[in-house]
Amino acid sequence: MVNGKRILIVDDEYKVAFFLQESLRGLGGYEVMRAETAERALQVCQEQSFDLVVTDFRLPGINGLELMRQLRTIRPAIRTILITAYGSDEIEAEAYALQARGYLTKPFHIEEFVRVVQAALETAE
Repeated sequence: MVNGKRILIVDDEYKVAFFLQESLRGLGGYEVMRAETAERALQVCQEQSFDLVVTDFRLPGINGLELMRQLRTIRPAIRTILITAYGSDEIEAEAYALQARGYLTKPFHIEEFVRVVQAALETAE
């Protein structure tokens, strides 16, 4: 069941975050919120429950990998996907070591993004 899944998009680029948010909302059944910084994402995740956090790697303040690390301590069951325009084998390996359910390098096709999100949410059912 996909309905009722809550997703948090963490990206400091408004246009990117908005586009990702709207692409998921367009599918129906997802509640999608945005945060511009990892610090704000951590605050929101302490106050609310999410099924999935999609985070950019490069963020002001702490980066996406550190966000994933801290999420593990406050919400151990939360699923994560890392997106980045600055990908490397090391970043990808660290993301998966932090139990990421997906890793995408920008630019990516929105269909690929949607497929990775849906797969990440299905693994929890």
